[in-house]
Amino acid sequence: MTLTTDWGYTDYYIGRVKGKLYSYIPGVQVVDITHGIPPYQITRATYVVKHGCLGFPPGTIHIIDVCSSQSPEQPFIVVEHNGQYFICTDNGLPASVFGTDNVKAVVIDNVSQETNSYTFAACDLFCKVAAMLAHGAALTDIGFAADTLVRTTPLSPDFTQNPIEVQVVYVDGYGNCNLNISYDEFVEAAKGRDFEVMVREAVVTKLYRSYIDADRRSRPRASLILTVSSLGCLQLAINNGNAAQMFNLQYLSPVKIKFL
Repeated sequence: MTLTTDWGYTDYYIGRVKGKLYSYIPGVQVVDITHGIPPYQITRATYVVKHGCLGFPPGTIHIIDVCSSQSPEQPFIVVEHNGQYFICTDNGLPASVFGTDNVKAVVIDNVSQETNSYTFAACDLFCKVAAMLAHGAALTDIGFAADTLVRTTPLSPDFTQNPIEVQVVYVDGYGNCNLNISYDEFVEAAKGRDFEVMVREAVVTKLYRSYIDADRRSRPRASLILTVSSLGCLQLAINNGNAAQMFNLQYLSPVKIKFL
């Protein structure tokens, strides 16, 4: 069982949900993916789920509670993917993570909330659904098939332009800034040409394979570098420093890549 939320760490929400899960599912192991997603930031949650949840073994149940306000247009759903179950809101996140073709999902319809308050679905509904799945319930026991999933417009660079404008889509705890362009996309767009990555007042002209490699080449320790993250996307970083703070970069900050 995993939890991915925007609850933060200062309130009682984590403890309350875990207490209910431990009560409903004896012996369950609950893994906290993160509770530090900024409130309502679906795109960041998508990034975390895509790269932090999909590697769990079959049978794992994931509760994702980010921007979870139910409406007829955005119902609560369960998605089955590679034998894992994802309990969440159809708010664009499921379609971004799993796509929209051949997705096995149901709208939660046959499960009643434990309270008449509709302000904490993860506690009052999602835990109950998780317990049903853990005890062998089929998706058809939980609801009816979801015909379509809510789509959102992906943050994709326009590769017909030069320079290409990309965006920061994830800033990790070290201040490393992942961009919405993969290494393979970068190589394809470059076609062997030199490049300049323009970030605020800095210009980066070289791609490094590691943070330390930049220092070994006698660059100043505080210099901004371009590297490739473990996820395969381009990343702006500073070895032993915080690129996001030093260059005032945050989610959706623009970065330009010019091919010479």
